[in-house]
Amino acid sequence: MGLEEKLQALERIYALYAQYTSKLPVACRKYCAHCCTCNVTMTSLEAINIFQSLSENERSVLRGTLTPQLGNKRYLPEITLNRMASLCANGEDPPEEAIDPNWGRCPLLEHMACPIYGVRPFGCRCLLSTRDCGETGYAVIDDYTVTVNYVFSQFIEHLDQNGVTGNLTDVLLSIDTAEGANTRLANPTAPGCHLIDNQPIPMLLIPPEHQKKIIPTVNALHSIITAS
Repeated sequence: MGLEEKLQALERIYALYAQYTSKLPVACRKYCAHCCTCNVTMTSLEAINIFQSLSENERSVLRGTLTPQLGNKRYLPEITLNRMASLCANGEDPPEEAIDPNWGRCPLLEHMACPIYGVRPFGCRCLLSTRDCGETGYAVIDDYTVTVNYVFSQFIEHLDQNGVTGNLTDVLLSIDTAEGANTRLANPTAPGCHLIDNQPIPMLLIPPEHQKKIIPTVNALHSIITAS
């Protein structure tokens, strides 16, 4: 599957997830940015999707906004979700990772709104709550939706298995736009960026109680990433 086909598949995955969330009693709304922290992760394919939606000037502004963030604390994942699934399959424990929402808001936020909302990565799309986080101090999400989020994340990583994952800041700054509108895969040697290789799906992180219910979703996702 070529890059354009992968981008089209990514959009279909996003659309499938939107169908799922449209049935949930979600409290999230515009200017509700409690979950919009500097700790969001994304894949290189999602970064390319974002860059292709921007003008050259908008790309330059984005880079100028993000570059200073490389010196700030932010979540730097050590393993991807599919790698964690491999560890679980082998009975191994995943590494401990430091993450703190108090490290700051997403550097892209403008007046508490997202300027790239239409092409935001899945790490943002799955930040849902059935209660206003401003009232509760935390997100409220049911266990089945957590499982759905894991499965969608695993398929997105699998789709971009030749790419990388990292913090939103790191991945967006690693995208090569030297050829103008033709963005290319992330450069894992980008100065100051912490990136990790994506992995294919070894097994899906689905607890026994959700396995029957999620079959149609898994089948739909599988159809998307195997379509030629």
